[in-house]
Amino acid sequence: MTPHFYPLPPRKTLHLRHLEALNNRCTTLSTTLEEKLGRELAGYLGEASLPYYLEISSISTHYDLYGLRLNLNGNKFQMDGLYLFEGFFLITEVKNFKNKILLNEANQLIQLQEEGSEEVFDNPLTQVELQKEQLIQLLDKHGYPTIPIETLVVFTHKKVHLTFNHPDLITSQQLPARLKRITQKYPTKLLQRNELYHLGRKLISLHEERGSAFINPNDKIFPKIKRGVFCNRCKPMIMRRIYGSWECPKCKKRNSLAHLAALEDFYYLFGHTITNRQARWFLCMDSVYTPSRLLQSLGMKRSGITKNARYDLSSLFKR
Repeated sequence: MTPHFYPLPPRKTLHLRHLEALNNRCTTLSTTLEEKLGRELAGYLGEASLPYYLEISSISTHYDLYGLRLNLNGNKFQMDGLYLFEGFFLITEVKNFKNKILLNEANQLIQLQEEGSEEVFDNPLTQVELQKEQLIQLLDKHGYPTIPIETLVVFTHKKVHLTFNHPDLITSQQLPARLKRITQKYPTKLLQRNELYHLGRKLISLHEERGSAFINPNDKIFPKIKRGVFCNRCKPMIMRRIYGSWECPKCKKRNSLAHLAALEDFYYLFGHTITNRQARWFLCMDSVYTPSRLLQSLGMKRSGITKNARYDLSSLFKR
């Protein structure tokens, strides 16, 4: 198998993890939030499925960057996948659509739903071609030579049915064969392996992760947030702190580290730092001192002293 590397592997965005934490902590989500969660999760699952199809391809060395988000003159653009080959680059736009997909005369995608309704989308090729032009400008701005850039839209859902034949609108199963044809189109090596590596590292240094708005007490959703340390068997049953551990009042299971999952939810919902007072509130603890001891035991960076100390959760949960 030929060498391939993932300097920026498929991963869940901060926004997706925020939505997942909301879903974990709220009894019900609004329709809008449920739809956002569904779209974000589908996008991640689609991206996460692509490395397999690259691994089974007999292709030359390449460096793979997933979810790369770059800034060009103040305008942010994000590519689902950017693959750096020795003779060309490839940008992929991932669509995790299912059911029948049509391409109409107006160059729009039509998704036919199971109940018979239709949903109309702009042609994703237009979007990925714009990303191509932006990447060309960014590489030129940083002094890199002109490299041919190909674009593909990849439909990753196993139950998708494309009703058209387009070389650049393909299913993930078609990706290995399509990549082989593109590779044959560019037989000349324009960059050496070490040059690909340095370019990949440069692009990663320019990557700007999309942030997520944290919840504050004035938000409408704030009162709906369920606090406490959940039992992973009886969720949303709240565990009790007993003799240095956590015990579920229902199944009696004990777990000394059950608070980590709760702190992770806090990290994505409320912010990357936490105080003793916030930990006591969110973990539903009566003791004034135990939350502080718990936080100190995790070896996090701390700023401030005594009751004003603030602990940085990033060392535990930043991905």
